[in-house]
Amino acid sequence: MASFSVKGPFDVPVTKLCAGRVIEKNDISVFWQRHSGMATECGCYVFGFRAAKGSKPVYVGKATKTFKAEVFTNDKLKKYSYALASQVKGVPFLFFVCLTRAKGAKNKTAIDEAESFLIQAGLAANKKLLNDKKTSVESWSIGGIVRSRGKPPAAAQAFKKCIKL
Repeated sequence: MASFSVKGPFDVPVTKLCAGRVIEKNDISVFWQRHSGMATECGCYVFGFRAAKGSKPVYVGKATKTFKAEVFTNDKLKKYSYALASQVKGVPFLFFVCLTRAKGAKNKTAIDEAESFLIQAGLAANKKLLNDKKTSVESWSIGGIVRSRGKPPAAAQAFKKCIKL
């Protein structure tokens, strides 16, 4: 069975311009200098913002090669730039969900399944998630457990504990 561990959040440096914030090549270099231990890992990652009211995910991705090779590609930077332009306040960050144990080499199937799960969880937290794929929300819910609002009733809380959600 594949296993993952969460690392972060790690602040993403940005360059402030007259019209807003952007992530430039120098910012990417600074990020990897600060977090070089993450560069060769693989798994999933979540780009988001942290502000006074908490944090929210903006984009969920997967890296089957390495995080350094896949987190700041041109298509990802385009999504991050859109998010930076849309988000007036807040510190951009990255969480890494690192593959720690798998049978054989890099378990691409496990990484793909984890990405699907994280996209669904991200959509529950932010309906404006910037992902293009795997974003169709299921048409079912379980009150107080999955895709529901409000305080969960006692039975739902006990059920969550029972099945370790």
